[in-house]
Amino acid sequence: MNLQFIKYFVALAETQNFTQASDKVHVVQSTFSTGIKKLEEHLGCQLFFRDRRNVSLTKEGEILLPKAKSMLSIWNSMETEFAHETIKELNIGVLNTLDFDTIVPKMKAFKELHSGCKVNLIEGDHEYLSSKLQRNELDGYFSKAIPEEEQLEHCVVSEDKLMIGVPDTHPLAMKDKVELNALHKISFIKRCNCSLFKEVSSAFEEKQIEPDYVFTANGDDTALALVASGIGVSLLPKPRKENVGVKFLPITDANFKRKITFVWKKGNHSKALMNFRSA
Repeated sequence: MNLQFIKYFVALAETQNFTQASDKVHVVQSTFSTGIKKLEEHLGCQLFFRDRRNVSLTKEGEILLPKAKSMLSIWNSMETEFAHETIKELNIGVLNTLDFDTIVPKMKAFKELHSGCKVNLIEGDHEYLSSKLQRNELDGYFSKAIPEEEQLEHCVVSEDKLMIGVPDTHPLAMKDKVELNALHKISFIKRCNCSLFKEVSSAFEEKQIEPDYVFTANGDDTALALVASGIGVSLLPKPRKENVGVKFLPITDANFKRKITFVWKKGNHSKALMNFRSA
């Protein structure tokens, strides 16, 4: 049954005039009359008494009217809710080694544009977030890597250049910029989970640079804290917040750029997700 015919029925019941009713629903009278006739044929009963001057409801029409109004009310409510996303909810994963400050601008922009959409943040490692996405328990997640799986899509949220972070009491802190070989034989905090680990290791090997690996850190925050304590230096993106005790030096002969990506399943056309991606 066509919902449009229900709208015709209610309009005619309220106006009791074919011309006024067809104008109310913005269709020509011939289309309107055909719609009423098809509704009556579908229900197998006459809904209106008709004469040259008057249109009135039959007993069947009187029974249908409150039900028809209820149907239209429910439909209008659904359209309004989905149009304004008041019942929408997103489950967004965040890699637990990610500097949260890198994604705060996107989160803030989305909430300012779509305050009615609830966002649940779930932290975890890459394997955990990937498996939850595959089980449709996440709408997407923030990562430091570009996905290789064909069924996944991504967009780049930010791109950060790695710099050499040194304690402000370190001899290198006297410099404004350095070459990569400044790390040779120096106390160094290795980032084994960094998405650029292989690229950095290859550059060290090519330039015959052998840092003195004194610590291995899992995330940016841990590495930054170790640098600030004076234990060693590390390759890090410069944080968006000021960090006391650490100076960041640009590298003149290397260009390590780390991408922060947002990953989702191909074919997910959720309006809320599309709004989140475009925020």
